[in-house]
Amino acid sequence: MTDKPDASAGPLGHQIRRLREARGWTLADLARHVGTSAPALHRYENGWDRFRVDTLRKLAGALGARLDVRLVPGARAPRRAAPTVKALLKTLAPLFWDRDLRASDLAAHEGWVLERVLTAGSRPQVTAARAFFGDDAIRRAVARRGVDRRTRNYWGLILGGAGDAS
Repeated sequence: MTDKPDASAGPLGHQIRRLREARGWTLADLARHVGTSAPALHRYENGWDRFRVDTLRKLAGALGARLDVRLVPGARAPRRAAPTVKALLKTLAPLFWDRDLRASDLAAHEGWVLERVLTAGSRPQVTAARAFFGDDAIRRAVARRGVDRRTRNYWGLILGGAGDAS
């Protein structure tokens, strides 16, 4: 039996937490070793999945881990069924701290809703919104003025476009 946790199982954020805790480090300890903030690490450990490769390298080095990024060919996972309006509202509610998100907002303010989801949402929130609204709505939303260049480029790649040419 080994003293090392099986950090390779589960989502990346959980792997980071297990390795950090195995070292007996707090978030602040790891943040000092990586050169980032404890709140940023907290987001990573709790499902935020917009890692930069240089951040992953620093995390791996600080935690004594090997970074292994691979693209594995194979069939795409089947698309999930679109959530109900009620389920989507519940999933997206934490992103709308400044006002209550209503069913009427989903149709009347689709771009505003998607802009917030795409720029600040977690993977489950983005997945639910994409399944509900569809890829054409995502394309329209990333073209909005409030969407940052990195997000625009990311969705350009995901949706098969060239990204932001500027």
